[in-house]
Amino acid sequence: MLEGDLTSFFDNIAPEAILESEVIQRTDKKTYKQIKAWIEAGVIDKGTFKPTNKGTPQGGVISPLLANIAFMGMETMLNEWVCTWKGTKAKNLRSLTTVIYADDFVILHKDREVVEEALIRIADWCKTEMGVELNMDKTHISHTSSGFDFLGFNIRQYPVTTNKKGFKTLIKPSKKSIKAHCKSIKEVIRKHRSVSQGVVIDKLNPIIAGWANNFSHVISKEIFDAVDSQVWIKLWQWSKRRHPYKGLKWIKNKYFKRIGTRKWVFMTKVKDKAHTLKKHADTKIVRHIKVKGTKHVYDGDKVYWSMRGQKDPTVSTSVRTLLKKQDGKCTWCNRHFRFDDVMEVDHIKPKMEGGKDVYINLQLLHGHCHDTKTRKDRKRYERELLTKSDWVQV
Repeated sequence: MLEGDLTSFFDNIAPEAILESEVIQRTDKKTYKQIKAWIEAGVIDKGTFKPTNKGTPQGGVISPLLANIAFMGMETMLNEWVCTWKGTKAKNLRSLTTVIYADDFVILHKDREVVEEALIRIADWCKTEMGVELNMDKTHISHTSSGFDFLGFNIRQYPVTTNKKGFKTLIKPSKKSIKAHCKSIKEVIRKHRSVSQGVVIDKLNPIIAGWANNFSHVISKEIFDAVDSQVWIKLWQWSKRRHPYKGLKWIKNKYFKRIGTRKWVFMTKVKDKAHTLKKHADTKIVRHIKVKGTKHVYDGDKVYWSMRGQKDPTVSTSVRTLLKKQDGKCTWCNRHFRFDDVMEVDHIKPKMEGGKDVYINLQLLHGHCHDTKTRKDRKRYERELLTKSDWVQV
């Protein structure tokens, strides 16, 4: 296993590596011009404009996107090299695994000699094609049996006797990620020692939900339980600190309630409504569905990515049913749903006009299409009410 690290990637990458990539060349002119404008925008430092000769914008979602696009050339280079080996092309391609996200990448193969040769080729390609260099102090080769961290996950192969391969791959949240998450929760609680319980819950819930959702596709159940225990300890300390002269039972009854079989639920009431702290363990573990073959979200195959939503267990039954019924298209604009589109179920005949909750009266729309239709439905309904009102007066 080769785990690579690049020196100052976002500062030094050549703009041509992105603009001349196969993905960008296939995009429409409007998208190409926008990406080019982002790259060549320059910066203003202390009132002085400085043009951008190299590097990409940093600090936003666009940076990893552009990096992924540039790095696709490296994957293509490796695949072309693999195809020159002896043996069948398909088997050789399957033998080498390349995983890339932004400036992080991992190369996997059963033979160390192949991984070492890949390292030489990648180092040369990065320098000539992208203008960046591998950080050899942080780039290393190891075996998957000892495990490695990648994007906050720990991937490790354990020896087993129950399958032909002789090992089982387990993916879990990395120790570093767990430690950083617990630290962020601790900091939030520390900074909000004097605010109300409702404010603390508002601050913690997005952090808990975001982290738990990120690791909901891997082996996380025991870790979620352990982190919840750490959160409880910090909140119990927070509660006791606020009332140093009150008994423990009084403090428990004030800040922790019983819901069903759970006795220690951190909860309060806001405007007579229960306001409860989320638990990591309440997030369901849902196995990830592998992307087919060499498909990627920038390949323009809108049909595949819209229909893939049917197999996603995180998508509701009604959405999956309507996706299949509508062939992956929004019935308002007649365009395919993309993997990151907001999809909303709409009543063809609005409920305010007597429309029912049955599939024959439901359709799946883009979020913005749904907003447009709702506005038109409401205006039409108001006109009809005015017309009826005028008729009654006459």
